[in-house]
Amino acid sequence: MMPAIPPENILNRVLLVLRYPPVERVHELIMLMDRCSLRELQEIFPHIVHCIFGVNGNPLGWGLRTTTPESGINVYKALEQFFGMCGTWMCVCHRLLTEQAKFDIDISLLPGKMVTMLQTGQSPLFYADLLNIDPQTHQLVSLSLNSFDFYMVHFVLHGLQPLHSIDPVAMQIHNTRSKTVYLLLVSEYLNNFLPLFPDARIEPSYLGAQGIKAPQPLPTQSLQPLGQPSYIKIPSSYRNGNSSGGGSGGPGGGNISPQSTSASVTAARNYTWRSESVLHFFSDIWLRYDVETEHHLPGSDWVRAVRTLVKQIHFFASAAQADHGSLCSLRKLSLIIVKGRIYAFLSGLIDRWPLDSSLLVVLELWLSYIQPWRYTMATLNSRVSSHSYKPAITSAYDAFIMDNLIVYTHVFMQLLPHFGRLDYTVYRNCLMLNRLAITFGDQDLVDRLLRFERLHSGNSYGFESPLRQTHLLNKSPPQSAQWSSMPKLFSDIMRMEMENFLFVISMARNQVLREVSRLRMEILEKQRLEGFLKNFLHRMWHEPSQDETLLADVSRVPEVLRQCIDYLCRSFHVDQANLSMHETLPEECISPPSILANNRSFFNTSDSLMDTSRLNPRHMSLNASNLTAAIDPALLPIQTGEITYLVRQLHTISNAINQKYKIQLQSCYERQDFLGSLTRQLLLAPMIEQWFDKRDGNTDIWERTVTARVSLRPLASMSVLSVVACFMVMAFVFLGSALKGLGILVALFMGYILLMALCWP
Repeated sequence: MMPAIPPENILNRVLLVLRYPPVERVHELIMLMDRCSLRELQEIFPHIVHCIFGVNGNPLGWGLRTTTPESGINVYKALEQFFGMCGTWMCVCHRLLTEQAKFDIDISLLPGKMVTMLQTGQSPLFYADLLNIDPQTHQLVSLSLNSFDFYMVHFVLHGLQPLHSIDPVAMQIHNTRSKTVYLLLVSEYLNNFLPLFPDARIEPSYLGAQGIKAPQPLPTQSLQPLGQPSYIKIPSSYRNGNSSGGGSGGPGGGNISPQSTSASVTAARNYTWRSESVLHFFSDIWLRYDVETEHHLPGSDWVRAVRTLVKQIHFFASAAQADHGSLCSLRKLSLIIVKGRIYAFLSGLIDRWPLDSSLLVVLELWLSYIQPWRYTMATLNSRVSSHSYKPAITSAYDAFIMDNLIVYTHVFMQLLPHFGRLDYTVYRNCLMLNRLAITFGDQDLVDRLLRFERLHSGNSYGFESPLRQTHLLNKSPPQSAQWSSMPKLFSDIMRMEMENFLFVISMARNQVLREVSRLRMEILEKQRLEGFLKNFLHRMWHEPSQDETLLADVSRVPEVLRQCIDYLCRSFHVDQANLSMHETLPEECISPPSILANNRSFFNTSDSLMDTSRLNPRHMSLNASNLTAAIDPALLPIQTGEITYLVRQLHTISNAINQKYKIQLQSCYERQDFLGSLTRQLLLAPMIEQWFDKRDGNTDIWERTVTARVSLRPLASMSVLSVVACFMVMAFVFLGSALKGLGILVALFMGYILLMALCWP
């Protein structure tokens, strides 16, 4: 048995271990915490939490939001196992619950809207016994949390760090939508504590009742609300302990004394209090983040995490009717909590999000919230058996659609101008519009929205208003009057707006069709000039050219845009015949000259979008002509006709050769004799590589000069390998040796290269 560490050295030992590399750090901490007493764990616990999430230090912390399987599979697995539901860290958090240990967190770490909610007393009963009030100033200074809640609050707050603005790795993850440890843990925690199935078991099992503490008195009078908060109503049965009672102060808390609580209710509260904590902390911290006033926007990985929260709450709430256990009340309350904040949150997010293809993450978040029928036990089982399953919108969802009507209609109207300014020569932007069109092309949904909008008075009861609408409509006395003054989605005004929008989409589609025709003509003309033999050999030995790849991508655009036009015309009763009138108009009437031809950025230096109200797709297309990216062909994404393993191995070998003989290769390439001509046939030509770098909403071009270099990537092509296999098989059959076939192929290739070097010096 290993000797115990003296108490006075335990903290120093932990601080030393926290400097180790990730895998070694996790391994040492596991052994260290196994040997610690509860008192020692209580001492080191907050220091470890602060280090994990970079509180008052490096914002990256342990790198939960930058570690992916691609960046390091060993580190990824070590962190996943350590922080997982049955991992060492969760066991430590629950071990400290038996001692009723409390840890304070300063309210300055919380989002401003949440602090305001707590200070004004407009908070659910959940927070009643968590508030620490300064006796001198009578102001809220901190929250007193148990070990589980202390970790969970820091975990949720970590997602708000704008890491993409300070770390290049986080920026890459932001753009590629990689799966980080943080996103994995978000999904795991929510699936566990907000389970879909009523009979699901919440891990780790926690049965002790020692963590139940006596209820604290309610906050001082200055923190009491003047009345019941309008945005949330907590059922009396819920407050009285049917679910989790007092929230986070322990497995119970609340306003019922332990003496009057039955053993069965106590056991139920022991089971559900963690679910209540997770629901409140994730919803209050993330959905109360003030996206309209904060200087930096969190990254798109955080928006994806919020979408995971929204989907899981839909799953959680959908089982309320089937759950007759202790989580039933919490399931019914979950959607009410989200509903009160989602509109202001989405509106602020859309207002400030950059106008590029990353807008898709915001669109997916909104579409997930407004389609609860996609997240039920029935749809989950149906998706397993059929990927094409489309759930029906039944009358059971009428109440949800009615309650969230402005989230459907006003957010759609807010998004429409943004979609009108996207560049639809980009296939990803077309797919984004297609997602929107398919959702609102569902006739069942459109019929309900039309019917409810006619019946609805515009009352916004239950919603927080975004700042932009508060400032715009602050002269309207009642809140319901504010919303009733907004245009309706199916009004005549909106139908005209939709017709103008679809006119722009139709114009963009015709422009893409002309571009497809032009590219095809250019490729055919180039092939005609090169001749049949060179084209045949080029197709056999080389990947498609950049023009051919571009043509393949652009060719998919017109059909996607046509489907979008069909869906939206049918939903908003727009006559498609009116959309073709621009074909008879002169070009200068369709799109005036670009006013931003010399500007390389669509965005200003702030996080807000510049004034692009006068831009149309033609403007954006002309402006984008200065933003063309040039990528090294050896670094293009792996194609479907390539073997992934070979591409990576051959790339490694090519890099080693290029780094070692970089000067010699460039020197041979520049020679004007036959050796130089031969080298130019074998090596990739020098180029200036250009790529886009997006920070704080700006789109800038970065450049790097690339010299002549070896690229063995064509050898990973399935077509090349097929030719090699055919030669070897034929040689084995007719000549008795497969190697002879390989030799013949190499000889033919060298002869071709020599011929090309002679003809094209």
